[in-house]
Amino acid sequence: MSPRSIAIVMLVLVLGFIGTMASVQLFVRDPLPIIGANQMLHLRTQDVDPPVAMQIAIDGSYRVDVQVQHPGHETPPQISLRPSENAPITLDLHSAEETLLVANGQLTRPGRWELDIRTPGGRETLRFVVRE
Repeated sequence: MSPRSIAIVMLVLVLGFIGTMASVQLFVRDPLPIIGANQMLHLRTQDVDPPVAMQIAIDGSYRVDVQVQHPGHETPPQISLRPSENAPITLDLHSAEETLLVANGQLTRPGRWELDIRTPGGRETLRFVVRE
C-alpha cells in the first residue's frame, strides 16, 4: 500500500473513533444515579409541585435511610421503595419534624431501584442503581 492510502485509512479510523465517542450522549440521554454501600444520594422531584427533596443513605450492611423534606405540603407524602418491577420493601416511617419524613429499611439486592413519591399535588417515580 502506498503511504497516501495508509494515511487515508488512519484518518478514517481516527475520525470514526472521534465520531463514536461524540455520539455517546445521543444514546445515553439520562443516566441513572448510582449509589453504593456507605454512600449518600440526593434527589429532587420535578413533577410534584412544590418539589420534594430526598436524601438516600446506605450503610455497609445495605440498610437504607431515606429522609424526605416536604416543605409546602400540608400532609407528608406517601413513599415506597422497591426493586424495579417488584414488590416494595417494608419501610419504618416516622416524622422527625413538621416537614421531614424519615424511613428506614433493608435493601434486598443490588440493581435498579425505584422510589415512589405520592402527594396530593402529584406522583413521581425516581429511579437509581444500587451497586455491590
